[in-house]
Amino acid sequence: MEAGALVLSDLGVCCIDEFDKMTSDQHTLLEAMEQQTISIAKGGILGTLSARCSVVACANPASGHYNRSKTIMENIRISNAILSRFDLVFLMLDDPDLMRDKKLSEHVMKLHSRNRKRKFDEFSSSQAAGGAASVDPSGISQSQSGKFRSNDYMTES
Repeated sequence: MEAGALVLSDLGVCCIDEFDKMTSDQHTLLEAMEQQTISIAKGGILGTLSARCSVVACANPASGHYNRSKTIMENIRISNAILSRFDLVFLMLDDPDLMRDKKLSEHVMKLHSRNRKRKFDEFSSSQAAGGAASVDPSGISQSQSGKFRSNDYMTES
C-alpha cells in the first residue's frame, strides 16, 4: 500500500488542483476533512491513517465560464457536504477585457523573447570572434563544458 496525498500531507497542507474533476474521490476527502483520518481496507488488512492537514483546493466552472445566475455548487458541481467543510471560499472571476489581455500577453512574450535574443546575441558574437566557443541552450559554452568531462572524475585502480 502507498499513502496518498492527504496522508503524506499529515500535519501540513495538501493543495489540490482541478478539484472539480475529483468526482470519485470526494467521499474519501469528506471523511478526511471531517475526521482527519482515512480508513482503508485492502487485502484483508484494515487500517486508519492520519490525515491531519489543511486542504487548499482550486476548481474550474463546469461549463468553462462562471455563470453568475447559478450558485457556486452549481457552477463547479460540488456537493454541499464537501463545500461546507471548507472554512474559506474565494471566488475569482476574470472579466474578459480584450485590450488588457492583449497587453498582458505581449508583456509575457516580450519577457521571454528578450531572454532568447540575449542568448542569440551571445552565440552570434562568439561566432564572429572566430567560433572558438559556441553557446548551447543551457548557457554553458563548449570551452567551459570541456572542463567538466566525466573522465576527469574517474580514478585508476
